[in-house]
This record gives sequence, C-alpha cells and structure tokens, in this order.
Amino acid sequence: MLAVQIADHGGPDVLTPIQVERPNPEGDQVLVRNHWIGINYVDLQHRAGTPYPVALPLVPGTEASGVVEAVGPTGDPSLVGQRVVHFGHLAGVYAELTAVPAANMVLLDDGTPLDVAAAVAIAGTTAHVLVREAVTNVAAKTVAVHAAAGSTGGAVVQLAAADGAQVIALTSSKEKAKVARQLGADHAIPLAAHPDPVADVQEVTGGRGVDIVYDATGRDTFELSLAMLATRGTLVMYGAITGTPPPFRLDRLSGITAPRRTAGSLSLRWASASHYLSDATARAHATHAVLTAVRKGNVTPRIVDRFPLSEAATAHRRLADRSVTGKLLLAATPNP
Repeated sequence: MLAVQIADHGGPDVLTPIQVERPNPEGDQVLVRNHWIGINYVDLQHRAGTPYPVALPLVPGTEASGVVEAVGPTGDPSLVGQRVVHFGHLAGVYAELTAVPAANMVLLDDGTPLDVAAAVAIAGTTAHVLVREAVTNVAAKTVAVHAAAGSTGGAVVQLAAADGAQVIALTSSKEKAKVARQLGADHAIPLAAHPDPVADVQEVTGGRGVDIVYDATGRDTFELSLAMLATRGTLVMYGAITGTPPPFRLDRLSGITAPRRTAGSLSLRWASASHYLSDATARAHATHAVLTAVRKGNVTPRIVDRFPLSEAATAHRRLADRSVTGKLLLAATPNP
C-alpha cells in the first residue's frame, strides 16, 4: 500500500511516497482505510524534528477519516464497514491504511461527510477544549485569539462567538483579518499593520483589556498576550509555533512588576487537548459537539485545498508559507 515516510528530519522533500506492507491490527485496534487525511502544523514539527524529536523512520500524521476494514483479535467485529474519524495518535496516518487504537477512533453517522470529519477532528476538538473546558463560560467575556484565520484559531473564533463571547481576532495580515471577521470576530487586528496591538486592544475594550487570550504562537506573541489581559484575566497557551517563551518571574502575574500595564491576579494556563480528550468517551463527546456545531452553522470546515497522498510535500510547503486560511487535506484513495 502507499504511505508517505520520513527517514530523516528536514524540509518538505524528506516526505517520501513508498510502498509498505499492509498493517495488521493488534489487540483492539481497528484497521481504517483512510479517505481523507488532515494536515496540521504539528506534522511539520514532526517532519523537522523540532521542538522535540520523534523516532524515525516515521509515517507521520495525526488525523484522518475513513472506513473500518478489519479489527484486531480483541476488537469489535461489528465495527467493520463503519465510517470513522481517528485522531490524536502518531501511528502511520499518511497512508492508505492505518491501524488505529480503538480509543482514538470515533464513529460517525451517515450524514457526516468524511472530508468534513477529517477537517474538524483536531482543530475543532481543540477549539472545543479551549473554549468550553480549559476556560469555562466564555459568554459575555472578551477574548482575543491569535492566528484567528487558521484552522484551529478560526474554530476558536467561531465557537467563542457562538457561545456569546466578544471576540477580538489577531492576525498576521489584513487579508486574514477580513477572514476572521467573516468567521464571527467582532474586531480584527492585523499585527503587521498595527505597531502597538496592545493599545488597539485597550481602545476596543475601553482600557480594560481582555478576559482571555488564546495563543498557540508562543515566543513571538507571549509578551503581547500578557499585556492584553484585564485584571484576573487568563492567558491560555496551547502551542509554541515560534518557539518556547523565555522564563519569566512568577510575580509578574501579580501586576506589580508588569512592564507595561498594572493588570494583576493574572492566570497562565497550558491546555493540551490530549489531556482533556484522554479517553474514548471524552474524545467522542468533543467530536460530536463540534459536528453538531457544524450542522448548526456555528463552525465551518473551511477546506481550502486538497492534494493526493503522494503530494504530501506540496501540502507541507503550502502550510509552511503561512498563507493558508483554512484546512488542507490529503486524499488517501483515488476517489474518496
């Protein structure tokens, strides 16, 4: 079967289409014939081997949708033929077939398109965790969202707006700011065109600041995020695309030693969706909550391009150029 393998860390060219043996599901694993595979920024990190190494050779990927073709010796035979989405594991996803741990699989109803399921699996459930679990009750709160036109940031914008928050979108360009407004943001600030985005946030909020900042950018935006917070505000970090923020003194959260503002009693939280979706029940609940939001029109999949599995390197280049304002998918079958 066709798979895409990484034998050495590096740029997109290290993604090599190869023929490998069909995997045999073990234990309660299910063998899924993938139809659509989602591309995520973490895939680029696994390929590059930074900020943390992964064992090589590796068939990368962390989310896909398809149909169960077989089950392991202790698996449930009734799952054969079922439509599923699987995500949150690093187990040979850029491939026509993947042996998936049962806990990482969620059954889909017949009304859910497989491409939609693949497009919202990680971005959508991560947004669900950030908006509804990592910080609860965002209604009537003011939130700022970095990378607000990306697949996950855009989902955060949509869910927060649907749940009653006032949303300030932070984007890298005016074009992405326009996208964020279309997703439901009340205000959008393109950082490249605004030399003092903290002042802009202060103006929007009447000098108060925001209750919550969602930030997956990391080092490059960490100080901005802290400075945007209102007293008793919370910075929720869920990634570090530009690198890990430098160490800082804990008493800065008091506001007494803050370099720019006097907001105090701040909270800093790291939220990894995997820690909230650690079992099959939680994973299914989050997935179906997001798919319900899709059906209601509160979340849109925003699939912006699709590539054959053999062109995974092209998809990685596209995502790396930071121009994408939605989701990229790989087609794992000729006519999914």
